[in-house]
Amino acid sequence: MMYRGIFAFAVLALGVANAFNAPPSYTHVTKRSISYSSLLMTTETGEKPDYAQKKEYVPKWKKKATLAEVTGTRELSAQDKGLIGSVPITFQQGIGESATLIQTTGMPGQSLKLVASQAGQYIKYSCGKGECGTCEALCNGKYLRPCVDVVPTDLSPDPTTNEYAPLVIQVKGTKAKVVSSGKFFSVKSFILGFWNNLLGMAGFVRDRRKARKNWEERMSKEDEIKRLTEEKKRKKAEEAAADAANNV
Repeated sequence: MMYRGIFAFAVLALGVANAFNAPPSYTHVTKRSISYSSLLMTTETGEKPDYAQKKEYVPKWKKKATLAEVTGTRELSAQDKGLIGSVPITFQQGIGESATLIQTTGMPGQSLKLVASQAGQYIKYSCGKGECGTCEALCNGKYLRPCVDVVPTDLSPDPTTNEYAPLVIQVKGTKAKVVSSGKFFSVKSFILGFWNNLLGMAGFVRDRRKARKNWEERMSKEDEIKRLTEEKKRKKAEEAAADAANNV
């Protein structure tokens, strides 16, 4: 039964794959519809016409504006956002012109992990105890670990302005590459889906065999319990009959 199901699914998959291929007549008509002038223009300029230029797929969510862009809160300062703190802190990720800066404020003794979280700065953590060094960052020439370290409490404000010097924390960049979802259908996704369904059918057969074995064991135990119960009832009936005969 399992092999029949696999064979039927393979035939269905082959039919779906052939359906996505363009028929020869359609391709032939498309070639005829191309004008001679467009071919000549392509040869002279070396540029592909509009119909031959494949536009890159852009997901719909990338075209929409973020909440910060809609409300205009991206350019607000830390005080305008409602963040409380007297020590200016700048999180720097990257080097040079490609570096991203996030400015916020913190209070002396406040956890740097909390400060980074409320500022929207991503930091990769691992143990959370300050032992592995995954989150290690450089702050004004000193290395610290934001998972356990806090905003320094021994900072002294400027006597003239009565403000603290800003802390620049250089965090590690992420190496994860953002992969776009791309098109909904691809040959790779179709093959992976077929393989996933094949594994699912094999798993169903395996689990069914295990379930059948468990069912047979349970039924044998229930039959044994039924036999012992009937035997116990029979012994009680025999004892009651013997007592009644003795009383007579």
